[in-house]
Amino acid sequence: ALVALLLPAGAAQARNWPQVPLPEGARSETVSTDMVHNGQPMQAWRFTSTLSPDQLVGFYRRQWGGDKVTVTNLGHKRIIGHHRGNFFITVEVSGGGSGSQAQIGILELLRSDPAQPPGHGFPAPSGTRVITDTRFLDNPGRTLSLESSLSPPQAWEWYRARLQQQGWTQEGNERCSVLANQCTASYSRDSEAMSLTFERAP
Repeated sequence: ALVALLLPAGAAQARNWPQVPLPEGARSETVSTDMVHNGQPMQAWRFTSTLSPDQLVGFYRRQWGGDKVTVTNLGHKRIIGHHRGNFFITVEVSGGGSGSQAQIGILELLRSDPAQPPGHGFPAPSGTRVITDTRFLDNPGRTLSLESSLSPPQAWEWYRARLQQQGWTQEGNERCSVLANQCTASYSRDSEAMSLTFERAP
């Protein structure tokens, strides 16, 4: 189940975040300058470039030094990694010969475990594994990715019952078919809104 939940904003913390160089002519936009990913402070941007993925890898090798860069192939994407002080930078690159799209993530490496584990405060069926939990503090919201042994219709019904107990109201009257491989649902409570997607996995 992939779950998105809007929450009230928290106070931003000032940190000496490293600057990530962009290739000439790149067009960038901010995703979030104040977020917490799996309990770790993080910032994120995305950009497009006329450089190919191979050329972008070469660009960052030159910027950061070849021995200070790791490159991992993940399907059709290439993940460029670079460690600097208390921060770890990733540049996730996809595209082809006509250009590339990239996502930049800067993660602050904390010296202690986060005060709250990923998934804290969010309802989940017994045995559920939290894959990711990202809180956006500058644009209030939260996204979670969860893995459960329940089928999409079983998980859909579990959340319907649990969320109604917590004061959430379902938008619309649609149900999840017992044969469905994917289902969605939307809920609201006061000024909060939540959307859920349940997808069958192997």
